[in-house]
Amino acid sequence: MPSIKLLAQSNNDPLATWDKDILKQANTAASASYLSDEEKKLIYYTNLCRLQPKLFCQTVLEDYLKNHPDMVKGSVGLKHTLMADKACAVLVPDEEFCKMAKTYATKMGKEGKEGHLDFEQRMKPFMKKYMAVGENCDYGNELGLDAFMHLLIDQSDPVSLGHRKNLLDINFKAIGVAGAPHKTYRFNYVMDFGG
Repeated sequence: MPSIKLLAQSNNDPLATWDKDILKQANTAASASYLSDEEKKLIYYTNLCRLQPKLFCQTVLEDYLKNHPDMVKGSVGLKHTLMADKACAVLVPDEEFCKMAKTYATKMGKEGKEGHLDFEQRMKPFMKKYMAVGENCDYGNELGLDAFMHLLIDQSDPVSLGHRKNLLDINFKAIGVAGAPHKTYRFNYVMDFGG
């Protein structure tokens, strides 16, 4: 599987002002042959946001909201959070985490279900490796960027903002990502976190 290509620098590119070394640093899934290009993009955008939250807000998020005005209202609190500029380390894909995420995304897709069924049971094998774990699930978005933005803006959980907190949690260091068709929502992603 080819690594994702970094977006070409152009006037219309929200990443045009980003340092090339930061773009490269964010691309931790580039050589993960077990991930699709869209799964790699989901990790890539997560890492960009973690590395440079303020710049991400001013470039990628602003550009995304221009094309998705229905999400602007839900992004007000997010902008405040990102502008506080609390950078954290990148997430590195864990192949076993990705396999578990794939199994779960496939199961939920075939059954047409949603949520975090049997979360503790599924995470037991990873609790030996990580002190903390978390999970995000996204429904209806096939593109990695759309799934990431949906979880980051977190309109589905506006009170606790659990998806956003997982994405920006400084304690998480590893990630498992998988996407699969979903019979109710067309597509779903599972993101598992460990740290």
